[in-house]
Amino acid sequence: MNQKIKKYIMLLMAAATFTSCKRWLDVKPEDKFIESQLYSNAQGFADANNGFYINNGLDRLYGATLTCTTMDVLAQLYAVSSQNTTNYQMSTFSYGEKEAKEHIDRIWTDMYANIANTNKLLTSLDTYPNVLDAGTAARYRGETLGLRAMYYFDLMRMFTRPYATDSLSKILPYYDKLTHEPSEYMPTNYVMKKILDDLKAAEALLQNSDPAVNQPRVSKVTMTVGRNSRNYQMNYYAVKALQARVNLWRGDKATALAAAKALIGQQGKFPWTTDTDLNGLPSNKIFATEMILGVENTKLNDVFTNNFSPVLFDAQILAPINSGAFTNNTVFESNPGDYRNQYVWKIAGKPFPTFFKYMNEASISYNSNNTIPLIKMSEMYLIAAECEPDVATGLEYLNTLRIKRGIPGLPAGINAPALATAIMKEYRKEVFGEGQLFFYYKRTRASSVVSGATNTDKAITPENYTFPVPLSETTPR
Repeated sequence: MNQKIKKYIMLLMAAATFTSCKRWLDVKPEDKFIESQLYSNAQGFADANNGFYINNGLDRLYGATLTCTTMDVLAQLYAVSSQNTTNYQMSTFSYGEKEAKEHIDRIWTDMYANIANTNKLLTSLDTYPNVLDAGTAARYRGETLGLRAMYYFDLMRMFTRPYATDSLSKILPYYDKLTHEPSEYMPTNYVMKKILDDLKAAEALLQNSDPAVNQPRVSKVTMTVGRNSRNYQMNYYAVKALQARVNLWRGDKATALAAAKALIGQQGKFPWTTDTDLNGLPSNKIFATEMILGVENTKLNDVFTNNFSPVLFDAQILAPINSGAFTNNTVFESNPGDYRNQYVWKIAGKPFPTFFKYMNEASISYNSNNTIPLIKMSEMYLIAAECEPDVATGLEYLNTLRIKRGIPGLPAGINAPALATAIMKEYRKEVFGEGQLFFYYKRTRASSVVSGATNTDKAITPENYTFPVPLSETTPR
């Protein structure tokens, strides 16, 4: 790749280093020349598209912060020492403290930089229309719209109040085109409509252009590093899964159920992980065969080493209470044979279980060792269980997941509240290290959760669930 073009792509992907959205999109004449070079051939578009996935896998985004570290700290899954300053402030919801404020600011700025880059690529697809064949152009457009929807939705889940209680407050600025001017703050329901519109458009584009649609199997465990299967890019099935997730957030259970069932109907493309998959070396601890969408972080073992390794001091490690009671009794309900317990948690180096999901075993060049799942097929079963109006049918979806994880199904005849509690418990087992539990608690407006620090109930207020908009956004206005 031409070095100037490579530098231009890196500048686009590094837009998050700026402090104001007003500065993201300044384009100098030289930049315009480099841009025309970049988009003069198909490889330039491929490089720009690939930039999203490289960026998503960074530690400060989905490669750690928005999955296995900050979001799970917020979900009270760990006993966090006050010496671990940023994590401690986040775990105590001290959003006004210096380190927490800076951390939230980075999340906001990084996500809006991602959005600016999606808008840039969408504009470039219009500006340089004859470079790509129609199918490739449709795929890139569909992927980019799906990514933009995902970024806005995650901003919504972090920075706005639960949708069921407040969809009218004006919290998020919305950008769907390149501009030098800051957007107005838009009502949450306006942003929600835009998210759903992007997902609908992405679905239509990818249905006819995504190779995954015609593949008998989309997910696979590979023995080489590299995003060489469609579940490492925004794909048709990831869009459908996001439709299920987004519609459940807005309280439209019927639409969420329909989207989840559409994915369940394609189970063969994302087959269940088996005991054999988990028993080998390396162990498929992330349940990669079920992954609908994931990110590759080539430094993921560093994330493990710096956060979860049992050689860390107790003040440094992200781990639940050192009695093991939270892990063994609360999360896994005294089921040591649960695959999510048996293969992901180990007593090694400390006298209590620690989290090994993201350890690169034996330094084997194995792509799943560098991967964090963003959406797995199992979530579709949990959504279907929650959204199915018939409790008995909902229980069937939940029991399918439990049995596939090596634990017995629950007995027939339980009532709706008991099913809801059981669904919560499966979320807690299933998405450990993936950043979704905090959002589940927020969506269901849990007023207390069991804390990993004490293995007792901890109160959570509605304010705890919502990040403040950072000063870097409000001050320049």
